[in-house]
Amino acid sequence: MGQDPDQIRNDIEDTRARMGDTAEALGHKADVPGRAREAISGKAESVKSTFSGADPVGIAKENPLGLAIGATALGFVAGLLIPSTKVEDERIGPMSDQLKDEAKARGKHVAEQAAETAKEEGQKQAQEMAPASS
Repeated sequence: MGQDPDQIRNDIEDTRARMGDTAEALGHKADVPGRAREAISGKAESVKSTFSGADPVGIAKENPLGLAIGATALGFVAGLLIPSTKVEDERIGPMSDQLKDEAKARGKHVAEQAAETAKEEGQKQAQEMAPASS
């Protein structure tokens, strides 16, 4: 006839656990700005690590993968600068604006750091190549 009360409780706990996992997965999937921030942060760190300590003159020859990653990051930031369409504005509006602003700020910061690193490395190379004055 009826089920054992302990079995019913176990079934309820299992269902709650599955529902919690499902709700968490949906929450993560719906958090577009958060996921985009994670992706941008990962790309920014990748670009920074690629350019730190690199010789700017020989970067394409020595590290074509790093150059490709940097170009991809630059293309991503450039894509964010393109005006949004009406459909984008209707569907993701304020989240899109917030994401674009954060991406611009991070992209600018990464570009400044990369430029500073390249400048420092260029100066080091110039000093090493200059004839020693006696």
